[in-house]
Amino acid sequence: MSNSLTKKQKLEKSQRIAQVTLKLFRENSFDEITMDRIAKIAGIAKGTLFNYYKTKENIFMNLLLEGYQVFFTQLDNQIMNFEKLSLADFKNLMLKVTSELIEDHPVLVRLNALRGPILERKANKKQTIDGRQKLYKIREQLSKDIAYRVTELTPETINHLFITQGAIISGLINLSGLDRFNHEKLPIKMFDFEVNIEKESKEILGFYLDGLFQEKES
Repeated sequence: MSNSLTKKQKLEKSQRIAQVTLKLFRENSFDEITMDRIAKIAGIAKGTLFNYYKTKENIFMNLLLEGYQVFFTQLDNQIMNFEKLSLADFKNLMLKVTSELIEDHPVLVRLNALRGPILERKANKKQTIDGRQKLYKIREQLSKDIAYRVTELTPETINHLFITQGAIISGLINLSGLDRFNHEKLPIKMFDFEVNIEKESKEILGFYLDGLFQEKES
């Protein structure tokens, strides 16, 4: 990477790479995206791209972590508008947030489903740890802000709830393609395996919350 670039210019180039990769992922599968293609569309040499990101997985891991940092920061800003939330209010809010996550941030939930089985294989460990620590601090503050308004719940319980929410969505995403092979629709009817990710994520999370709240009230 040339030393003639200022810190601002380096940041802008890094953001350009991230934006190009994000756009490609909206329109293509992970396997269809290559470092060559990213470099070409970003208008930079492949060698320059490797100066910023050693692997494709590292770009996607950064997109995942930074995306969730923004998402949880925005959610915390919403929470600050409430003085107090009942358990019923909080359940409705969590179901609404689940819909928004799936409908408005489809790339983010797709990335989260790739994290364990694919991205962690070749992503930079140190950068991933740094990104997770930033994300943890944001989500820790969010959990505290929610617990202040939902007095029946602890920050630890709320933090774990977001982990559960992510696991439910990612699990259903991974199961939603049983009627396809390598992105190709199979020539057989498999209605029982069709998955409505938003509807079923909310149903499962709703059942989980009902059980959790029943336990807290007993």
